[in-house]
Amino acid sequence: MESTILVVDDDAATRKMIDTALRGSDFDVVLAATASEALEAIDREEPDVVLLDLILPDGDGVDVCRQVREYSEVSIIMVTARRDLTDRLAGLDAGADDYVTKPLSMGELVARVKSLLRRRRMREQEMEEIHWGGLSLKPAERVATVHGTHAKLSELESSILAALIEARGEPLSPDQIAAEIWDEGEGDPMVLETHIANIRHKLEANPAEPEHLVTDEDGSYRIA
Repeated sequence: MESTILVVDDDAATRKMIDTALRGSDFDVVLAATASEALEAIDREEPDVVLLDLILPDGDGVDVCRQVREYSEVSIIMVTARRDLTDRLAGLDAGADDYVTKPLSMGELVARVKSLLRRRRMREQEMEEIHWGGLSLKPAERVATVHGTHAKLSELESSILAALIEARGEPLSPDQIAAEIWDEGEGDPMVLETHIANIRHKLEANPAEPEHLVTDEDGSYRIA
């Protein structure tokens, strides 16, 4: 079954370019030019991945992402022309799984989409709950539990936590985690750092002093 990708961008030329690249890789594509069209299309089409531009004529992509996360776990990749790190991190904090910057490389964009879908399929096949250090994770449902408290994770957050739990308390460097969750050359250290911070906010009683997902002196991460 072909995956459906929703492309949200107010620039017609950009939409056409992305549409051509995705259809060339055998994806079904739905197009939207505004925030309101995007929200309607997500409800109507139930896409597998949303490519969401940060700046839209009737709203902000971050706001759209935040609204979608109130009712949907669809995979979201933010697309932005802004180079300001704060803008990019805002999308991740709102619940986006990844981001790409303009000018776009169509090869990189298609690779990011395929990688996101592949990770999701792998996690959906892993039905068994995994445990370590007081944390548990149901990969297929993307639900983590600590001290009886449940938290819903994003696709990438679930993949990161699964890699750390499966390490059984051994520290993993950022590069080792990236190798587990991304294809070669796709990883972004800032994306990884932001997602780990988000996991801590969801699971730790005091994210500033984490008890479960800790950072060692050398910058490695592990489950305590």
